[in-house]
Amino acid sequence: MLCLCVQQFMHLDIMAELPSGLLEACVVVGAPTDKLRDVYQVSVIQSCRILMQVGIHLAVIRVQKKYITLIILQKRRDRAAESLSNEDSAGRAEVSSATEDISVPKDLDLIALPQLCFPGGLQLTSEQREDNYHFLVFTDLFGNRTHGVVVQYYRASCQEGVVHNGHRWPSSKIRLYIPFAVCVISKFPYYNALRDCLSCLLVQLRPARQADFEETIKEFSAKLSLVPLPPPGQLHVSFSLRPLQVVLPSRDDQDSPVIDIDLHLPFLCFAHTTLLQVLSCLLQEQRIVFFSSDWSRLTLVAESLLLYLQPLSWQQPYVPVLARGMLDFLMAPTAFLMGCHISHFEEVATEDLILVNIDDGIIQSSWSETIDLPAIPLAAAESFISRAECLQLHYDLELCHLGAGTDASALRCQRRDWQKRLNTQIQNIALELVVNIFRGVQDFLNHEHRVFNSEEFLRTREPADQAFYKKVLETHIFHTFLRDRLNRKRDTFRPLNLSFFSRNRAMTESPRRPPMSELSRTGYSSYTSPANRLSKRLGASLPNLDQPANDTLTAISCSRPSSLRKMTPDVGLKSPHKPTKVFRLPEFPPPLAFHYIQNYYSDMVTSLGKAINATPPEESALLARYHYLRGLVNTVSNRRLDALEDFQSLYKTDSNIFPSHMVKSLLNSLPEAERLQADRRPELKRLISRVKRDQERERECHGSGHEEGTVKHFQLPKKYMQLEEFVKCVQESGIVKDQGTIHRLFDALTVGHQKQIGPDLFRVFYTIWKETEAEAQEVCLPASVLEHIEPSECVFKLSSSVKTSRGVGKIAMTQRRLFLLTEGRPGYVEVAQYRDLEVRRTRILAPILLLRIPSLKLRVRGRKEVFEANLKTETELWNLMVKEMWAGRNLADQHKDPQYMQQALTNALLMDAVVGSLQSSKAIYAASKLAHFDRIKLEVPMMVPRTTAETLKHKINPSLELAAPQPVDVLLYTPGADTCQLWVSVSGGKVMVFDASSWSLTHTCQVGNARLNCMLKVDKDQVWMGSEDSVIYIISMLSMVCNRQLTEHRAEVTGLALDTDKYSQKVAYSCSVEGSVMVWDISSLQVSFKPTTWEGVSKMSDLFVINTDFCSEPIRRRSSFALPELWSVCADSGEVCIWHIKDPNKPFDRVALQDCIGCYCMIKVKNQVWVGGVGRSSSKGKIYVLDTERHLVLKELHGHNDKVMALCSAEDRYVLSGAGKHDGKIAIWKVE
Repeated sequence: MLCLCVQQFMHLDIMAELPSGLLEACVVVGAPTDKLRDVYQVSVIQSCRILMQVGIHLAVIRVQKKYITLIILQKRRDRAAESLSNEDSAGRAEVSSATEDISVPKDLDLIALPQLCFPGGLQLTSEQREDNYHFLVFTDLFGNRTHGVVVQYYRASCQEGVVHNGHRWPSSKIRLYIPFAVCVISKFPYYNALRDCLSCLLVQLRPARQADFEETIKEFSAKLSLVPLPPPGQLHVSFSLRPLQVVLPSRDDQDSPVIDIDLHLPFLCFAHTTLLQVLSCLLQEQRIVFFSSDWSRLTLVAESLLLYLQPLSWQQPYVPVLARGMLDFLMAPTAFLMGCHISHFEEVATEDLILVNIDDGIIQSSWSETIDLPAIPLAAAESFISRAECLQLHYDLELCHLGAGTDASALRCQRRDWQKRLNTQIQNIALELVVNIFRGVQDFLNHEHRVFNSEEFLRTREPADQAFYKKVLETHIFHTFLRDRLNRKRDTFRPLNLSFFSRNRAMTESPRRPPMSELSRTGYSSYTSPANRLSKRLGASLPNLDQPANDTLTAISCSRPSSLRKMTPDVGLKSPHKPTKVFRLPEFPPPLAFHYIQNYYSDMVTSLGKAINATPPEESALLARYHYLRGLVNTVSNRRLDALEDFQSLYKTDSNIFPSHMVKSLLNSLPEAERLQADRRPELKRLISRVKRDQERERECHGSGHEEGTVKHFQLPKKYMQLEEFVKCVQESGIVKDQGTIHRLFDALTVGHQKQIGPDLFRVFYTIWKETEAEAQEVCLPASVLEHIEPSECVFKLSSSVKTSRGVGKIAMTQRRLFLLTEGRPGYVEVAQYRDLEVRRTRILAPILLLRIPSLKLRVRGRKEVFEANLKTETELWNLMVKEMWAGRNLADQHKDPQYMQQALTNALLMDAVVGSLQSSKAIYAASKLAHFDRIKLEVPMMVPRTTAETLKHKINPSLELAAPQPVDVLLYTPGADTCQLWVSVSGGKVMVFDASSWSLTHTCQVGNARLNCMLKVDKDQVWMGSEDSVIYIISMLSMVCNRQLTEHRAEVTGLALDTDKYSQKVAYSCSVEGSVMVWDISSLQVSFKPTTWEGVSKMSDLFVINTDFCSEPIRRRSSFALPELWSVCADSGEVCIWHIKDPNKPFDRVALQDCIGCYCMIKVKNQVWVGGVGRSSSKGKIYVLDTERHLVLKELHGHNDKVMALCSAEDRYVLSGAGKHDGKIAIWKVE
């Protein structure tokens, strides 16, 4: 017998978009009555103890919807909504119409389910047995999983008597115990919670009569169907099923799995090395079978292991419990993860499988007692074992100092808290393992073209680990992981990987080379960590800006990443404690009738309202979860407008958990009358317009053909390439991203030919580039040489052995210097640092004018003798490379911009690859096309004015990882006790956060899709950002997540200001382009006062705004702030206007800015005003420093190649300026 209680929502179309409730279905499985009668008759006649297996018969009982409906709603959209709540007759009619049968959920397999409920077969016994629980996982064709918890319990069977051959046998002679299985099925893996629910059910079933059995099951199912699931975050849901209080833990975030399981079980079953072997087999997608004598252990251990791999997700068939009739599944040719009873071990071991014995804690293959598969990389494994050894896995040790507990609820809560802490520690250890294995993957991804350079990634792995990575790179699990990286998915991997990136890498870019200090320990052949390579840096790290110019060199960390050393528990990841709240649902209604269910939901809405009112505004995350729950309850109880208001409040408070699909469906289901009401409510009207915009944006994304699921692997071209195709190919290869450099490379490779590059030429160029890189990596310098160079230096080019004026040896080129590596006993001879060279200028005009240079001659400042090296055929190439490095060094020193040096190094290495690939008389001339900085120094001397050179301290480039520079729209410096940060907004709402102590990138986030106009630090954990899309976005400085929005403005937000004096409470001001100014209560994020609308407002600072009447240029380009006077500038004027605050009719003074055609930003620092604009003659950016008292220009600074778009002050010690898209850099200036 199979009794099926299916829990469904209502038949409305919108309900298909509702999140699943706790219960999908409740199934009861048992033996058919006729079979039981036959078995009972035999057992009585034989009068013996029996253990008999009985076939399982399927019988589906349809359950009337009055027992299971969450709430009685209309069946069709055109039915009047008012009739449900206003007329009792309509309610009775709805209940009557609810008596029709319901369908079985489409993903519920009724044929296989009974076998899984009794995987070992259904057995009748003459003795009572203990209840037995096990767990199931169902996977549909699309990979969606459903989870089940099964309890097997025995009921005594009593018959009045058995007639055999005309003789009636008494029933008291023998008693049979019949097993029943109750299976509760849920979309989410609430294993512990559902086990508690079934435990409560058995308390009711044991004393119940057989006639009440079905009714008890139905009532139990109906109660569970009323339970809403908690939203992602730190709000759990609990409910009472006497005698237990059941808790449903929430997910950490939208993309995280539910964890309601004891994650330490695999650590109790396996040794650490064995556990790593099992994880290695999972990562390599082998055909894996788990074995155990306990059915429950199979699923719990398998689920825990898959959770260890998060955020990687198992993509292959997954059946943790196989009944004895399902063993044919193991013949599947694909990879899979399945579980069997230990009694089938010998039968299964004949296949080509990985066999994992959970009971004995061993792993072997079906053909050997060992497994012949690559192991997890040694460094990551050592880190995992060292951390795992410190775990406290035994709860009894926590109880040694405690007395005997008398409160069962308190004991359960104590045990749950301990398990939660342990689960968190295990999750951190497992996440570190995944990050250690796959760190560096980001370095070989090209997001623009969605390409992963697997060949280059493999080449950077340890030789001993390459077999492991080769197998993993071919798996579906890794492909999905790559797709998530390319889609910039915010999962647990991304912030931890980025934190390691920012900790271990400085902000520079150079072609990939490991530092020599690393190679001195391991040699290039065993070098493993790409985190120490110099590729894909994002700026330069100069913590001390007061250093002299000669010391302003890029500081690149050379220490081995901490996670790859043998770590102690204090070294690894520690997640901050996140306090949780538990919302307790009301008591379930006694009879599950229409009006009782309505009252139940009304009570829940009331309780949620009280919780919202009792929650302080600063706990915005908790408020958002309460609004989510109340919106869900209002939706299922047909209070549509109230639900929309809750979702609007949720959107403003935490947009990350906003149920967009549910809200869209809810809006589509609104009757005309309710839609008119919604349009009359401003908040709901904004929500409706926002949802429509999101729908249009989704349609545009689908129409653009952007494929978010594709991941391409880099392949060499097979046809001739024009310039555009060549740019794409070079970017995909990872050689260089900058389009200007690629254009010059294209010109070099096509000298004397048609403007196209053939596949053969590119293959030769690419091969030489990689071979040169590999040759340099084979160099291992002795300690005597390493003493003379910086720890971060790398050898990028090594000549052949040549005779020089300082001895015989090889000339080595690093990013800082040239030195001679003498032969025989390796020694170090300093040739020169690039800045000390005195280079004689020679202009290369055409191939016919090139002169053969017999030897390389270098004159060094401060030395009388000239260094000469007989490089023979390499002389001309080395001459070009040295001059380019010298020019880059000089430009870097003059402009305080390390990127010049890094770009010069890239140019020099490209020259080397071009000469090697062309092998013609024109090769040197072709390579000279890449001498970009040498040509600049020759043709347009870039002399920096003295005032600029004295004031400019440093530059960073936030666009260095991008193909082209991006304009710096807004800058914000936020001081802090532990760390200071620089917030940079570039085009399209992308925000980058730098650690101001080292200028290293720590976080990136996307804030909307429109340009940001302003930023403001409001309190210790909030940064507000005003956008062109009329929204004020709020970013948490702790989590670096933008999940709150202020949407009251109707036009683009152009200014933000802060006032801490008014009413002794912090308030914020915002203005928008159409002239409205709003006053915000920071604690509640509500508009506390809305002043009279101005005719036009561009920006505000210190509570003063500037009106459009001041000038006719677009108002968003103006800036102003309050002094004793009001100062203003305009984008189409090269002067500063100064106004009396009490007389704003006419400026009383004007300051003309020399050679300026427009100003874009302005700030006050100490007694100075800094104005950013653009020059008239050169169209380059200029900064003017004015005296606030004398109204005079003190300095004129030249630091950007495009207009200065943004300015901010760093504690009045430094001023930071950002330029437009033709420059895209940030300059750091010293304030006098």
